[in-house]
Amino acid sequence: MTVVSVREVTPHVGKEKLVESRMRRAEALIAKHGAHTRMYKTVVGQGVGDYLLFSMYESFSTATKSFQSFSADPDMTTLMEERSASPSADIKGPDVYRIAFGKPSDPPKSLLVQRMYHMPRKNQVSALELAPELDALMTSQDVNVGFAVPIATADHEMLTVVYGFNSMDHYGEVLDAMVEDSKFAALVEKANTFGSIKSSRVILKI
Repeated sequence: MTVVSVREVTPHVGKEKLVESRMRRAEALIAKHGAHTRMYKTVVGQGVGDYLLFSMYESFSTATKSFQSFSADPDMTTLMEERSASPSADIKGPDVYRIAFGKPSDPPKSLLVQRMYHMPRKNQVSALELAPELDALMTSQDVNVGFAVPIATADHEMLTVVYGFNSMDHYGEVLDAMVEDSKFAALVEKANTFGSIKSSRVILKI
């Protein structure tokens, strides 16, 4: 099992470099206390310009212990005091998810596409049953797939499908292939009977 904590950060105008510097400090501190961390920036779709910090754990107990540990770290306290004294961004999260299918790639993929669906809880199991078929289709294109479900978020009627690509060029090539793939189109139609897509974004590893 993989538990993922996500912090989404929207920089204030002109504060992008400061935000990135502070986030890298936070990433290093969180990693020091047991998390596997990754940072991305949104380049297309919902929230262009936003930064995302992912912290990943092998269990919920590992996650809660790590959270308590880095929250008590004096260096984290200093960072939070700097943020309070000189705000540079609006922060959402941490939100917590469980990866219900798939696992984060190692090494990390350089480009991720996240597609967020409105998914009634009663349809979640049925939607997840489509994951192996989607995974088989995308593996043939060297794309890894993950399905994440909410644990502690503002919206619990959702499902996020994450696609991992090697590069922007790879993303474009796979899109060209998928729009012509009848099996992929049929799978999308089947998925639409369980939920509806609400937003999507392309994020690049930084």
